[in-house]
Amino acid sequence: MTNSRNKGASFEREVANLLNEDLGLKNGLKRILEQTREKFLPDLILGRLYIECKRYGSGAEPLEAWWQQVLEASEGRGIPVLIYKFNRRPIKIKMPLWAVNPNLEEDSSKTTELLWDDFIFVLKSLYREDIEANDRD
Repeated sequence: MTNSRNKGASFEREVANLLNEDLGLKNGLKRILEQTREKFLPDLILGRLYIECKRYGSGAEPLEAWWQQVLEASEGRGIPVLIYKFNRRPIKIKMPLWAVNPNLEEDSSKTTELLWDDFIFVLKSLYREDIEANDRD
């Protein structure tokens, strides 16, 4: 039987490593270890992006509770981002529509889902300041 905590931590490290590599981060992202003790912390933070990572065996759509978790963690502090993966499916990213189109009204109930390469494109295009801030810290 798989330990879900270990599987979750492993996926968080995988996502951090992918972001470090694909964004060329000099100051690599690391898991926020306090998130296991404090309820309202995300798994990773990249500038204003509050990232929650979920790895699950079967399924195709993220649970609403996952989105609520990242909304609570980011409320008033950052942009919610849910990165999730099911077995035999690609990594997907859920985030508010306004986070990919700044011309839209800020409403976190209106979301979009992206594949990994599209997410990296959005980060490099719209979140350069956040990437640079991460490397300054």
